[in-house]
Amino acid sequence: MKKIILSLLALFVFGNVFSQGIEFEHGTFSEVLAKAKKENKVVFMDCYTTWCGPCKYLAKNIFTQKEVGDFFNKNFVNVKMDMESEAGKPLMERYQVSAFPTLLWLDSDGNIQHKMVGAGDANSLLETAKLALDSKNNWAALNKQFEKGDRSSEFMQKYILTSAKAGIDTKEAVESYFSSKKTEDLINVKDAELIASTIKSTANPVFHFVLKNRAKFYTVADKANIDQFLEYTMLGEMGQLVRKGDMEALNLKKNELIALDKEVGTKVVAFLDMNMLQRDPDQKKFFQAMADYAVKYDFDNSENLNRYAWTIAEAKEALGKELLSTALKMAKRSVELNANFANIDTYAFLLNKVGQKEEAKFQAEKSVKLAPEDQKKDLWAVKFLSGEEN
Repeated sequence: MKKIILSLLALFVFGNVFSQGIEFEHGTFSEVLAKAKKENKVVFMDCYTTWCGPCKYLAKNIFTQKEVGDFFNKNFVNVKMDMESEAGKPLMERYQVSAFPTLLWLDSDGNIQHKMVGAGDANSLLETAKLALDSKNNWAALNKQFEKGDRSSEFMQKYILTSAKAGIDTKEAVESYFSSKKTEDLINVKDAELIASTIKSTANPVFHFVLKNRAKFYTVADKANIDQFLEYTMLGEMGQLVRKGDMEALNLKKNELIALDKEVGTKVVAFLDMNMLQRDPDQKKFFQAMADYAVKYDFDNSENLNRYAWTIAEAKEALGKELLSTALKMAKRSVELNANFANIDTYAFLLNKVGQKEEAKFQAEKSVKLAPEDQKKDLWAVKFLSGEEN
């Protein structure tokens, strides 16, 4: 009897655990829509693939949270759909799903109400889910307003940004908006965000305008975001040629981008060349290019300097005294810019590598002291101080 009671208790406890997250339906898509119609609810559909890492992250770490489960189970009929399954392929085409994970909110007739691409944290998912329920501000409502002819500047900004964040192509709206505005009127924080979200070609006149007037855009928007927009647009075009294996076209593109803007173009080409050296059998070339890039282009970026310095410190290859000294210089600079347990850990690691044992110990102790308890187990400094590293 005692065993039976314990078994029932375990079942009750585990039942509660498993019910804390999102409860997904197991019927067909048609059955899910029918249930949504009957219960007067919106359908939430997780469009995933079996190989998608971010999809697995959502399923394991976000969908299982109680707060997420409570909200979704109350407001939606939830379904997971493998886009590469027989049931999923028609839906992938119907809803133009091209990236994973894609999260869809649909009415009971299967029409898109809202959409989210990518895996965020629980808060961003809940915020998007609440927006999906907002019949005045979700994507479907804004799209209906656009189709009725609203072309006011404030509305168009909102509609285009909402569509871009949802991964929905609104080429017509983008072209209409930018053609209606003088380029000099685009120098404001909203339009800077709009440009970064929608302009994907270096041939676009708006891209050229931002490139030539980036100093003015720095005064109204975050400099890092403007630079990222310019650099990622250039990198995206070169990346397409790399994936095609068209090295002749890639070299032409490199020259084109440098001619377009020597400062930005040279930096972006250097970044691409550095990353392409990861394939070189002589890995020292890759690490040397990384150090050269960091010192020349990222010497005022604490986070990037730390990342590059750590990558070099972890290298298994014999890199030589000069390269390790450069990496040490990068780590020290990172600490000078913004000291934290992570970059002090890197600094200690490299000090030890170049033979400065006492200073390495001093910095390692500092890193451990600054680190939160749940982060300490991952520090090189902890292993070093315990004698596991020499």
